[in-house]
Amino acid sequence: MVQRAEVVIIGGGIQGLSLAYHLAQRGLTDVCLLEMNTLGSGSSGKSAAVIGLGFQSDTCLPLTYASLAALLTFDEEVGASPDYVPTGSLLLARAHSVDWLCQRHVRLRAMQVESHLLQLVDVDGLTPGLNLENVVLAQYLPQEGLLDPHSIMMAYVSQARRRGVRLLEGVEATGLLIESDRVKGVTTTDGTISCEWAVNAAGARAQQVAAWAGLNLPIRIMKRHIMVTGPVATYSQPIPFTYEVDPTWYMRREGPGLLLGMGSAEIEALDERIDNEAIEQLIDHSVYRAPVLEDAGLMTCWAGLRPCTPDDDPILGPIPHLQGYLNDCGWGGHGVMNAPAAGRALAELITDGKTTEIDIRPFSGDRFAKA
Repeated sequence: MVQRAEVVIIGGGIQGLSLAYHLAQRGLTDVCLLEMNTLGSGSSGKSAAVIGLGFQSDTCLPLTYASLAALLTFDEEVGASPDYVPTGSLLLARAHSVDWLCQRHVRLRAMQVESHLLQLVDVDGLTPGLNLENVVLAQYLPQEGLLDPHSIMMAYVSQARRRGVRLLEGVEATGLLIESDRVKGVTTTDGTISCEWAVNAAGARAQQVAAWAGLNLPIRIMKRHIMVTGPVATYSQPIPFTYEVDPTWYMRREGPGLLLGMGSAEIEALDERIDNEAIEQLIDHSVYRAPVLEDAGLMTCWAGLRPCTPDDDPILGPIPHLQGYLNDCGWGGHGVMNAPAAGRALAELITDGKTTEIDIRPFSGDRFAKA
């Protein structure tokens, strides 16, 4: 039983593991990470596995841009491949999303990110076989691509453990020990761990953990369904990650078949069971947008939980009334693509008292009180 650690991280998804690794890399190895189930068993393990600048808010773009740069050198730095494949991304916009798409194009070009606005006649050369009814404009981002969240997480696990970080599975955090205005420890199902820092990287349970710190975080849990098909001849060759802006629907290759995702239904309980009606909606829209899928066989499907904030940006950093507590939550399905930069930034904050590359102040939870 661990009785003391300088830093306790609550949550063993990719965000918590990235922070554990980056703390150890900076020489702080007196770290204990708590995961109530198994490492990577939450939303991180159910990700669509894409990194894309086209999906982020203006506030979050620098974070994702820094993460993409880190992933391109991940093998050299961490010693394992993230299996990054630059497939590109193709975004499809209906009339009500055209302004957003154009603004995003201008913003990315200003950041020296390659971006192209396409007429519909050009779409078929990238993702063939689409029904483009109601689609008005498309955007192509060739530098974006797919990665393997499992490989990234296991690389963080290996490197963190090698440096002495303790990663505990099957141990659930149950509360915080607080004296005056400072965190003094974390209570768990296996006893109490004294600490100077407690980090809320609890994913879909982040609201519960935040409540122990006296916070009411405005996080909604959204449920998304994903399915994988059998082989489809039209898509036997590589295609970009194809994403319809609204309604949110996406398609990419997965082995010999396709991975399809859709849905943003808010739920109250943390229920990952498959909703048959939602699967039917996913199938119906997939066949509507890509009619060649009508005869594709269904190989498997699952549901994942997305902890979303009102502005779709994460909640990062300290809170004014409780020293030693940090938020690392509200990622809304974008935790995988932002993990390298977020973990590095919070590790800097803990070890040096400030961040250098990324300004995390815009991600403070206080922004909702000021709105």
